[in-house]
Amino acid sequence: MRCKTCGRSWTFGKALLSSMKVTGKKQCPHCGAEHYSTKRAYHRSGILALTAFFVFMFLIETFQMRLTSALFFAVFLLVIVLFVQPLVIHLADEEVLHKE
Repeated sequence: MRCKTCGRSWTFGKALLSSMKVTGKKQCPHCGAEHYSTKRAYHRSGILALTAFFVFMFLIETFQMRLTSALFFAVFLLVIVLFVQPLVIHLADEEVLHKE
């Protein structure tokens, strides 16, 4: 992620922590400016989560996995989604989802 105000890139760790926040506000670690995720970022996040879910369900049904194997695979997919999530986030200066 890159700050719209100062133009500096965030470290992957800061972007990862910021992407896990429930609120839409993300604060730049360098200049402190507040940014919000774009509508496109929300769409991409949803597509990423749905894709992971369908891959999980497809592989569970195809290989008839046991419960323990399925749980390990689910955790593995969750970790992958969490690490890919910061790569799909783009920032905007104003909140776009709750705009009237």
